[in-house]
Amino acid sequence: MGSTHEFPVPVGGVPYPLDFAPSILFAVLYGLMVPVVVYRMVHPRSRNGVLIGTTVFSIERVVAFGLRAHVAHSASARANEGLETYFQTTYSGGFTSIGGDLMNLLRALLVSSTLGGDMVTLHSLTPPLVWEAQAAKDKEGKSDVELVVRKAQDDEEGDVDAGSGTPGSELVDQPELRQKIRQWCGLASLLSLAGVIMSIVAGSNYKNAVDGSHGDLVRSLWYASTVLGVVLLLGMAVTAVFALYKMPRVPRASLLWIILVAILLSIIGVYRMVVISHSTMSLFSTAPGSQNSAGSKAAFYALHVAPEFVSAAILMVLNARRMFGTGPWGDRLGKDPKPKPKPEPGSEGELDATKAAAKPKRGWWGGRGGRGSGRGRGRGS
Repeated sequence: MGSTHEFPVPVGGVPYPLDFAPSILFAVLYGLMVPVVVYRMVHPRSRNGVLIGTTVFSIERVVAFGLRAHVAHSASARANEGLETYFQTTYSGGFTSIGGDLMNLLRALLVSSTLGGDMVTLHSLTPPLVWEAQAAKDKEGKSDVELVVRKAQDDEEGDVDAGSGTPGSELVDQPELRQKIRQWCGLASLLSLAGVIMSIVAGSNYKNAVDGSHGDLVRSLWYASTVLGVVLLLGMAVTAVFALYKMPRVPRASLLWIILVAILLSIIGVYRMVVISHSTMSLFSTAPGSQNSAGSKAAFYALHVAPEFVSAAILMVLNARRMFGTGPWGDRLGKDPKPKPKPEPGSEGELDATKAAAKPKRGWWGGRGGRGSGRGRGRGS
């Protein structure tokens, strides 16, 4: 399909027979990941709304690579500009949407690690140290997890060493740090959303670029969304490295996963910036830079598709609620909820609270007290 004007080359090129095998491979890999995705969606201890973008992306990729395999052996489908527009839309929006979910995970992880005192029970997030304490108690087979938390009253108290994460560790609330984290992560999330929107708009206009209009617009939006995405990903990686050394209450393993996924997604962004700098006058061109040569295809699968799959697989396989302390929806608050006023000594409210505390509690399995009770309260949060 030739034209008299230049337009941005399609990322990944037009599917040819040599695309069939790798397309089937990744369709199968994403298909094998669907049961994991479904499990994470339905299991109460791992179900969360933080990874909704990655969840939809993982299921959609099965369809995308199935279609790519079909187009590889169909000349009529290969000439369909609508299909190519779909491919460019989904390729451009993929890594930015996963990056947005990664931002939500980082925010939940950092915010949850600052919780202490009354704030632990007032948030749906679970501080990672509480998870570790509960896991240790469950392993020992004891009745319940007792994690003493307190709020710092003045600067002289300072922070306590909560690195052990064992029952009895004291967690100091850090409201000022928590507010700063929310402000910066909130701004980054808005920028990430803007990047996703720009990438989708650019991809959906690719057909117009091929037909002779909006070519410059598509390239500009691709550049803007990709550069913005890479900057945000590198910012997340730098923030995680900073937290490794300056925020001892944040689990090291969780931060390392953030860094790894951010680097993998950044590889995609750098690859895309190189590719979209090229132009062509035909989708079927085999000229240098057209993305239809064997070498260009290999680079696409190695530097775009593979890092994308590994990133999505990591986030889906990990239990985000436990690894990043997300709770069911992550951190959606702009400010801390206010604690309920405590009843005055001798009042009716205090008597009711005393009776409620003395009443046996039901575990997650429906029994009273015992090991199930501690496990139910901890892991269900």
